[in-house]
This record gives sequence, C-alpha cells and structure tokens, in this order.
Amino acid sequence: MTNSFRILALISLTIVTQCQAQDANTKYRFNSAFAQDDDSGLLHLANDLWSKGTDPNFALVCAAAAAFRANELARCSSLLDSCDVVIPVDQTWLRSIIERIRCLQLSSLGAHERAARAAKQGLDLQGIQDLPEERTALLVVLAEAEIGQGHLDIALGHLQEAERLSISIDFKRGLGLVAAARGAIHYHRENYDSAWKEYSNALNIAVTGDFSRLASAAISNLGSIAIMTERYDLAVHLFDSLLVGSHLLDAGSKAHALNHLAFAYAAQGEHQRALKYLRASLELKSTSGEEIGRAEVLQNIAYSLWGIGREEPALDTMRLALRITQDLQAEELQYGILWDLMLWHKQRGRSDSALNYLITWADVSESLQLEKHGKEVANAEVLFETERKERHIVEQDQALLLTNAESQKKSLQRNILIGSTLLLTLIALLLFRTIRTRKRLAGKEKELHDEQVDQLLSQQEIKSINAMLEGQENERDRMAKDLHDRLGSMLGGIKANMAALEDRVEQVQKDQQFVKVNRLLDQAVGELRQISHDMAAATLSRFGLEKALKDLRDTIHINGRLSVELNVFGLEQSTGSESGKRLDRSVELAVYRMVQELVSNVLKHAQARELSIAVTRSPGRLSVVVSDDGKGFDTSLPAEGMGLSNVRSRASALGATVQVDSTPGKGTTVSVECPVVE
Repeated sequence: MTNSFRILALISLTIVTQCQAQDANTKYRFNSAFAQDDDSGLLHLANDLWSKGTDPNFALVCAAAAAFRANELARCSSLLDSCDVVIPVDQTWLRSIIERIRCLQLSSLGAHERAARAAKQGLDLQGIQDLPEERTALLVVLAEAEIGQGHLDIALGHLQEAERLSISIDFKRGLGLVAAARGAIHYHRENYDSAWKEYSNALNIAVTGDFSRLASAAISNLGSIAIMTERYDLAVHLFDSLLVGSHLLDAGSKAHALNHLAFAYAAQGEHQRALKYLRASLELKSTSGEEIGRAEVLQNIAYSLWGIGREEPALDTMRLALRITQDLQAEELQYGILWDLMLWHKQRGRSDSALNYLITWADVSESLQLEKHGKEVANAEVLFETERKERHIVEQDQALLLTNAESQKKSLQRNILIGSTLLLTLIALLLFRTIRTRKRLAGKEKELHDEQVDQLLSQQEIKSINAMLEGQENERDRMAKDLHDRLGSMLGGIKANMAALEDRVEQVQKDQQFVKVNRLLDQAVGELRQISHDMAAATLSRFGLEKALKDLRDTIHINGRLSVELNVFGLEQSTGSESGKRLDRSVELAVYRMVQELVSNVLKHAQARELSIAVTRSPGRLSVVVSDDGKGFDTSLPAEGMGLSNVRSRASALGATVQVDSTPGKGTTVSVECPVVE
C-alpha cells in the first residue's frame, strides 16, 4: 500500500512539473515575440494554443497582441473587448497583459490620457504584486503615456518605481526599458547630454541581454542625438564599434546601423565612404528580401553618387528605387524619389522629363493626402467605438445596480407580507394596501430615475458630438491655412516663364497643346499648393536654409521678366565655433515659409520686375528683408488675403516682429526681425 502511494505521488509530481515547465515556456514565447514586434510569432502561438485546446483564453490574448503589433488597431480593439468578457478577473497575468496592450493601442492613437487610465487599471489588479516583471512593464507604458501628455515629472516617478522593482528581481530588460524611457524625457527637455547617457545605458543592457529590439531603438536614438548635435565623428565611432564588436545584432539591426553610419559620413562630405556602407546595407536588405528597405538604401546611394558628381549613375539608381516603390505601391517613398528626380532633371536641363516627374509626383501627393485622411478617420472611429463601449459598460453597471436594488426591495416586501399574514389577517390586509401603494411609488421613482439616466446619457452624447464637430472645424481651419502656404510661388514662377514664351513666340499661342499646358498650369496653381510643404522641410533638413533659399531663387528667376537677387550672411554651417552652429530646424522652416509666402505675394499681386531677398544672421538676431519694385499698396487698408496674416502668425510664434513699408506705385518692403537663441 505504501509503495503504491509513493508511485502515485511520484507520477503526480512529474505531471505537475511538466505542466509548469510547459506554462513557463508558453509565457516565454509570448514575452519574446511581443518584445520583438513579431506579430507572426504571436499569431502562430495563438493558433497552437487554440488547436491544442490547452489555454483558449491565452490564445485570445495572443491574437489581440498580434493584431496590435500588425497595426490592425480596429481588430485589436475588438479582440480586447472579447478578452474583457471571456477572461475571469482572477487570471491576473492575462488581465494585466490586456490592459498593457490597451494602453499601447490608445497611445498609438494619441489618446494618452485614456492610455494612462488603462495602465492604472492593470496596476490596480489584485495579485499584480506577485508578478513583478509584468508590473514593471505596466509602469513603463504608464510613464510613456504620461510623457505623451507632457507630464514629465509624473513619468519620472513611475520610472523610479519601475527601476526599484527591476533591481529587486534583477530584471535586466526592465532596467533597459526604464533607461530608454528616461532618455525620452531628457530628449523632450532638449537635455541631450543626459539623454545620451540614458540611451547608452539602455544599449549596454540590450547588448548584454540580447534584447535586439531594445538595442535597435537605443542605437536609433543615440544616432539621432549625435547627428542633431552635429557630432558626426561620435556617431561614426558608435555605429562602427557596434558593427565590429557585436555579434548580437540581427540582419535588420545591422542594416539599420550601416545606414546611420553612412549618413554620418555623408554629412561630413565623405560620400565615397558612405557608399561603401550603403552597399553593405543594400546587400543585407536584398538577402532578407526586404524590398522597402532596399528602396530606401538605393535612394541614399543615389544621394551620395550625386554628391560626388556621378550624376547619371545617381539618376539610374534613383529610377531603380522608383520602380521598386511603384511595384510595392509604397507611395510615401515615391513622393520623395519623384521630387528628387524632378529637381535633378531640371538641373540637367531636361525640362520635359522634369515636368513628367512633377505631374506624377502631384498624383502621388494627392493619393497620400487621401490615404492620410482615411487613416485619421479610421483611428477616430476606433477611439469613438472604444468610448461608446466604455459608456455602454457604465450603463450596464447602473442597470445592474438598479436591478439589485429592486430585487432587495421586493424581497423585503414579500417577507413583510408573509410575516404579517401569520400574525393577523387584519394587519395583513392593511399591510397589503400599504405594499401596493409602495409599489406604485417605487414604479414612479424608477421611471423618474430612468428618465434622469437617459437625460444624462443624452448630454454625454451631445458633448461627444460637439467635441467631434469642434475638432473637425479646427482641422478645416488648419488645412485652409496649409493649402494657402503651398506651391503658389513655384507654380507662379512656371506660369511667368510660360508668359515669357508667349511674348517671344506668338505663333505658339494658337497651338492647342500650348493652350492645354497653360490651362493645366493654371489648375495646378490651385490644386497643388501643398507640394512645397514636405519637400521644403526635407531640403531644409538635409542641406539647410541657405540651400533651400537658393533653390527658391533659381525657381522664380526669369531673365528679362523677373530678376531675383538673394543675399545671405551668417547662415554658413561651421563646426569650428559655437557661434557657427546651424539654426534650429523649426526656426529654419518658419523663416523659409515666411520668405516663400512673401515671394508668392509678389508673384501674384506686385507685377514686379525686380525682387530682392536678404537674410542676415548676427549674434542673437536674424533679419529677413523681402523687397520689390512692383505696384505696392496702401498699408492703411485692411488686407483681403491670408498672405501677410500667415507671415505675422509665423513670426509671432518665433517672437519676431514684422514691418511692412509700401506705397502705391513705389513697391513694397517687408522686414522680419527675429531673436535667435545661440
């Protein structure tokens, strides 16, 4: 008997041990796949759990996580709702993962306040104290949600708690996540030295623990800081050391590091060395079959080839990148490639090809705007649906409370009736009449309460609708302003060139093809003013304000019709002195937009033959003067258009002042004085 009991106990212990090991392996597979953004791995795990029937609840959570990593936010929201219904509250680990995914999903939609609320609900779960790793992850995503709201000090408090918890259990990945989030806080505060230190700490932890996704993110952030602060030698040292001394990076991370290294060399004018690393990155992208990444690398190779004067190979490479993006329907990449091809063909005097690329680029730009609007609408629908479901849950809770109260009231009435009947018939009759009266009162009370609840819900719905309408109106105002700032100046210059052709070739005016092209240009002035916004920002980011202004000058200068003079002083980039630092990117973009708007006003209204643009940077100041010899205007009259209003608005955002000097018949001079923090 004793031997049989021992055998039975041994068998039971073996089974329990195997189940625990299997459960631990499943959790490890989930954590690893989720940390690495492996949506296919998460989906495969969900299918395994579902087909074997071992844990259908965990399978549902894995499916929701896979939908989030695949950026299918609507499907993720639906699966999370199913998890809320199916998974019991006592399954703390699964419930905490649900809230963590919901927090990340809401943060990606920009709903940071609701994201923080979801993370706090996960932290309030009973038993979460027994899951220190999961609690650490929740604290980090809560801190990220607070960062999204600008609550940086609150976020630091959550990260300190997460750090203490990670140290107590020796949770290395948790320490890396804390360091990366803390680096983001310093980055937001523009404290780049502290941000560099935190990102470096996160990178060391990631490399030691083989956390490739964390390592890739840390490298990207370190590279961004190094390049933004123009410490290109430091960026080269970082990426070169990582590539030579580490064997933990996968192919994607190596390609990413090679791209950053090439950018650092290209920024210093060492395009030959940049080409070496770009070709190595291209080989990795080709081997892994990552066509989008391959197109991006080809685009960078074309830039470097152009930089060393190999213009025809650069054009061939850029056209190859364009074919790949067209096959993949990657319109965002096509957008930049088409613009560069247009500019390069224009510089080489190939006007017909440049025009064809410009027309194709305009089509892609319109398609991207429609796609962007569609995504914004879809995200808004997800947020609205989530809010509606939350409101429905509140309604259900209220209805349940009312039902319980009514049940208790009826139970009390029944007991009173039974007791009264046993005591005395007369008293029972009296009580019966009293109870009937109470029922009528209770019914009226319930009707009144229901009306109040319905009124409250209606008010909530009205508030939601008003908020949505207000957001739409604000979006319309923003789009109206942006559309006004678009490509008017450039297309106005093209139109002026066409007018110049009319003066010289009178017979062409009767040609139907000429009339058609002229009409298309008129339509393009109204339809494509959005073109310059993104590309001007790209030119500014890559080459600086002076190069962008020269491109603008070359575009609108017309021999014999409009003479454009550009004078710049103090904008040269110099790494040798502190005063020679490049202007902040936001200041460069704002100044370019003001100059572009003023030039557009000259082209549209002034009928000028000479235009002068002067940009002067002195210690602590930046001066912009745009003058013309056109017909001028009376400055005492109210302005009808948005042009000068937009200039004053942008200047106000920089703390700058705008002065307009104009007299009818004697031209116009607009000066902008802007303070600059050195």
